[in-house]
Amino acid sequence: MTPKEQFLSKRQRYQPISLPQNFSDEEMARDWTLLEGDQQEIERYRKSFRLSIAIQICAVRLYGRFLNQVHDLSPHIVGYLGKQLALPPSLTVEVPAREATYLEHRQNVLKHLGFQRFDQNAQEQLETWIAPQARLGTLPEALFHQAENHLLDKRILLPGPSVLERLIMHVCSDVHVELFETVFTRLSPELLQAIDQLLMVPDGEQRSYFYRLKEYPPAPSISSIQSYLQRYHTVAETGIDDVEIHVLTPEFLDYLFKQAKRYSTKDLKRFADHKRYTLMICFLLETRKTLLDHLVTMHDQYVIDISRQTKNTHEKKHRELRKRQKRAIDVMLDTTDFLLDWPDDQPLSKHDIWRQVEEVKLRSARKDLQAFKELVKNKFPISCEFGNGAVVPLGQVIVKEDFHVVFEIRGVFAPGLVHVVQDAHRHV
Repeated sequence: MTPKEQFLSKRQRYQPISLPQNFSDEEMARDWTLLEGDQQEIERYRKSFRLSIAIQICAVRLYGRFLNQVHDLSPHIVGYLGKQLALPPSLTVEVPAREATYLEHRQNVLKHLGFQRFDQNAQEQLETWIAPQARLGTLPEALFHQAENHLLDKRILLPGPSVLERLIMHVCSDVHVELFETVFTRLSPELLQAIDQLLMVPDGEQRSYFYRLKEYPPAPSISSIQSYLQRYHTVAETGIDDVEIHVLTPEFLDYLFKQAKRYSTKDLKRFADHKRYTLMICFLLETRKTLLDHLVTMHDQYVIDISRQTKNTHEKKHRELRKRQKRAIDVMLDTTDFLLDWPDDQPLSKHDIWRQVEEVKLRSARKDLQAFKELVKNKFPISCEFGNGAVVPLGQVIVKEDFHVVFEIRGVFAPGLVHVVQDAHRHV
């Protein structure tokens, strides 16, 4: 088992028993109540060791493992066990200092509970039980918990997490080979050749296309969306639509996809053909979905950014025109008062008006009022300008495609994305 195939976390590997810190009285009574036979067994020991024995009996029955760090147990549980044993309150748990006594106590606990150690015979029986579960598509991580419960039901002391992890991966590897060979026989030569191209490093490049497909998308822009559209089409054109892999469950397909992502091109080329191509098929099938998700998200974010920028520009222009509109209103009011106060018996010429207000000032005021009227009438910009200089009416930006909302930028990249979404609907 390689480090990339390991599925346990460091905490699961080095701290197999997760001791409860927050629990109810009902939960404590359920898990840490001694049976009558337990108390009779514990009375055989010295009083100083009875609390330690009680803890181990409950731990093995509950977790299938001995509790190495008894001092980490909640004082509430320690007090509850001590009360059942009629022992004085104590915040510490005394354990045997002599190794022989320590091992003897553990052996006696196993004998009392009817547990046996995980030996070669138990391992072979567990392997026989795991194989059918793996053939059903159960993932290794789920198998780990199921195997623990199976051993507990059989009253077998659980091995170390790393031991159980290696055992599961060993059995799964053998089972997965059968699945890989089944999938491999269904792949066409054209598809195999397309996969080989993805794993090759093109001349003048430092990375393979497989590496680029694993990259997370950059900030949304026209160029990055076009690049991701090209990646989507490259994946779709490999011919993965014609592959029938019903032998793999969706969960197992996702598991193999994540496994493939962990490997480099060099790692994959070291695998046998059936394993390499099956991992790549799973990777491509799931990557197509991921690329589509990224495309829609990038497209969404890009139009939102454009809308935000356009709104900010609109508000800035509104503030500027509002100031000019106030000055223009003053000019128009002064001019209107001048016209209303002009005597009826005297002729009025433009020259008289220009003496009251400059022609340029009056025309500028009229222009400012007209511009402000148009701005208020529209309330929001009717078009937005993109980075390539194209001006697109906002009314044409949003297009609804069934349950997807696709943002259309005419003449830029909308047609490609609409086709991508339509293709995706066929695979849902």
